[in-house]
Amino acid sequence: MAMTASRVLQLNPKDNVLVALADLRLGEQIDSGGRTFTLKTDVPAKHKFATEDIEPGGAVVMYGVLIGKAMGLIRSGERLTTRNTHHEAAAFHEKTEEYGWHPPDVTNWRDKTFHGYFRNDGQVGTRNYWLVVPLVFCENRNISVLKQAFEEELGFASPPITGSKWPIWCAPIKEERRQQLRTVRVRQATL
Repeated sequence: MAMTASRVLQLNPKDNVLVALADLRLGEQIDSGGRTFTLKTDVPAKHKFATEDIEPGGAVVMYGVLIGKAMGLIRSGERLTTRNTHHEAAAFHEKTEEYGWHPPDVTNWRDKTFHGYFRNDGQVGTRNYWLVVPLVFCENRNISVLKQAFEEELGFASPPITGSKWPIWCAPIKEERRQQLRTVRVRQATL
């Protein structure tokens, strides 16, 4: 009997691997995307297995892009490991297709309100919170680069400290900070 697709995850239709969401056992049958896979090895949760035979030197595709190459034959249903694959990535390239966006019909919501703010140009805005969770450890650096881009390039970073004595939280030396606090207390007491 085949297990349901909720035990595995396909990240992109082009992928030739599935991610195990639970520990899977040798011989288990897994249904996903209208296909059934018989596992040739145990596959621990969060690990991947091939959805097709991958010949030596063949592409391992995840997220719809090349992530590695097979070092030997990887059979359909076999776990991907550092012993049967090695990292490889497709060359970076700029966009390959045009993207067009058409605003949806919002007639039904014209008189509705929301918790937001009005901009000087008459448009409205809200605060956005992004949660970025890497599915693989090697993506942590990319997330740091993304964070840096938001902070520095888009203007969300605090301005750099230039060594000025004010404000108090910018004091580079503890003694200088103590002096600033004493000065503030004196000024507050004299007001």
